[in-house]
Amino acid sequence: MRVHYSSQLTRPRAHTRLAMVLIAATLVVAGAPPAAMAAGGSGFTFSGGGFGHSVGMSQFGAYGMSRAGYSWQEIMEHYFTGATPADVDPSLAAAPIWVNLATEQASLALTVRSVGPDPVPATFATSAGTVSAEPGQTATITRLANGNCRVTTPSGSVDGSCTIDIEWDGWTGDPSTGLVLEGCGLVNWNIASGGLVQPCTYARGGLRVRPDNNTNTVALSVEITTEDYVLGISEMPYFWGATGGEAALQAQAVAARSYAYARVIQRGNPASRPWCWCQLYDTTVDQNYVGWGHGTQDWIDAVATTAGQVMTHPSRKVAGALVPIDTYYSSSTFGWTEDSENGFTTAIPYLRSVDDHWAVLPEVQNSNATWTRTMSTSSLAAALPGMGSVTDAAITKCSDTGAALEVTFAGSGGPRAYKTRDLRGLLSLRSMQILSISTPSGVSTCPTRDGGSPPATTTTTTTTTTTLAPGDTTTTTTTTTTPETTTTTVAPAECSVLAPEFLADLLNSGALLKKGARGESVRQLELFLLAMGYSPITPDLSFGAQTAGAVRAFQDDRGLPVDGVVGSRTRGEIALIAASAAPAQRLAATDRLLAAGATGAEVRDLQHVLAALGFDPGPTDGVYGSRTTSAVRSFQRAQQLLVDGLFGASSRNALLNRFGVADTRCG
Repeated sequence: MRVHYSSQLTRPRAHTRLAMVLIAATLVVAGAPPAAMAAGGSGFTFSGGGFGHSVGMSQFGAYGMSRAGYSWQEIMEHYFTGATPADVDPSLAAAPIWVNLATEQASLALTVRSVGPDPVPATFATSAGTVSAEPGQTATITRLANGNCRVTTPSGSVDGSCTIDIEWDGWTGDPSTGLVLEGCGLVNWNIASGGLVQPCTYARGGLRVRPDNNTNTVALSVEITTEDYVLGISEMPYFWGATGGEAALQAQAVAARSYAYARVIQRGNPASRPWCWCQLYDTTVDQNYVGWGHGTQDWIDAVATTAGQVMTHPSRKVAGALVPIDTYYSSSTFGWTEDSENGFTTAIPYLRSVDDHWAVLPEVQNSNATWTRTMSTSSLAAALPGMGSVTDAAITKCSDTGAALEVTFAGSGGPRAYKTRDLRGLLSLRSMQILSISTPSGVSTCPTRDGGSPPATTTTTTTTTTTLAPGDTTTTTTTTTTPETTTTTVAPAECSVLAPEFLADLLNSGALLKKGARGESVRQLELFLLAMGYSPITPDLSFGAQTAGAVRAFQDDRGLPVDGVVGSRTRGEIALIAASAAPAQRLAATDRLLAAGATGAEVRDLQHVLAALGFDPGPTDGVYGSRTTSAVRSFQRAQQLLVDGLFGASSRNALLNRFGVADTRCG
């Protein structure tokens, strides 16, 4: 899941009422200052900075660097440690990519519209023949009970297979025709009025309808060149180009392009992913692709100026050749980005913490430079799995950046510790970068990178307070403040949030969990997915589209049928991982180097955890033989570590982070 500048806006998907966007965009109301509750001793206030996952390029930081005169090359080399720009391999650039637009649709309605002079008709090619639709006409595609599809246009109707190719002049440099996906709207926030819902329109490339692999529905994807795909990316304000942000837009174009190629390489043929028929999703699961009609000349120029440019790093090679890297990015940080193993689960050499002070400069007008979130004790306890009540909180682990990595809560069910990357979703925080927590007993903070007090106040702008529930508020401002601090101490006990006892309802229920399901089983499923790093979802007892997407990603990684539904096989995989929680904790408690020939309980624990993550070590016999060595090497390769087959400190940290239980303590 990627959280960028664009994700701060509400985006309706297919078959969502367009008016909901306009309503959601205005749900910011004035409320009592959060400090009032903290002063009364009845609540907890979390203070932090930034918006998003805090790893890789900071978009506001890139904007500040651009205004300071840095080039796009300098911006990208700063945020991606040790990476360098390069021309993409021509053979990779020559192949179109597939981007999913909709999944599991019983029917689709596509209207042909003019986007230029002399528009041409669109043709719908099926196994039973071809029909066409003129500009202004609508075609419908319906999945039939017999598994075939019917395409109906004013010119006729055909029944045939659900492999349907839709073409117009989308492969030319200047298309005259586009297709509108009816019932779908996307916010264009690059206009003077501040935001307008526009119909989902696709003019570049061609559309592909394919049968879903598990249901009697269809998926819709666009097949498109990568350069045309980047033109449709809406992740950074295009209007920054008019205020000194030209290099930031160019850096964004390179980041979008490099990320797309990296995903294409990793995911392979779209036919191998028949649940979406795609290599990329059009949402912030990957990148926010909006199709036609959103771009401005500043963005078009940025894409053209950087055409074919990607980022590479010595650690990322395929068949000995450098390939584009995953250029992650988010909206902003509090002034430093985080190492990837802190924001995600895996240490990646080019995703290291770097200075991001440009993101909080007054001139970039970052409303999330700092934020606060105040919660009542009851709301906080309800949001934290395993806690019946909360009486105190303390930061118990800090990043080198000066932000918290772990918070331990006292009360009924505690002491219990949570990673801040998980608290971001659990508590609906703007980012994982918590800088201080005000509690009834005092204020808990981290030292800065230099070991001193938190940064002093530098600027002040307007403050917005959003009331989320009685007693709960979120406030954003560009002010950074330093309170007098006292640090509370809460001694945590060791355990794993993924242990079976915390997933009892999920594991013991035989019910099929899918969209629309509700209850404690769903909440535990969402907690599991959150701990495994699949999505910053907020566990809420409701199985929605975001939960289904996270389930699909988990199934994809585990080699299961990908349908977004939790049945016996998916539940069995979850149980396998949960059963390995105790071995993972034992591994975390030792620093012994394990290598071929080693034997004993530690090797057996390693084999349990490798198997839980999908790396086959052979029998769990406590013998570090050739199959265990091969599994360790495969894991190291997947995590971009030194591939030597030895299980040492770096492999142990990466394994436990990937498992989602490293440094997680609870009572």
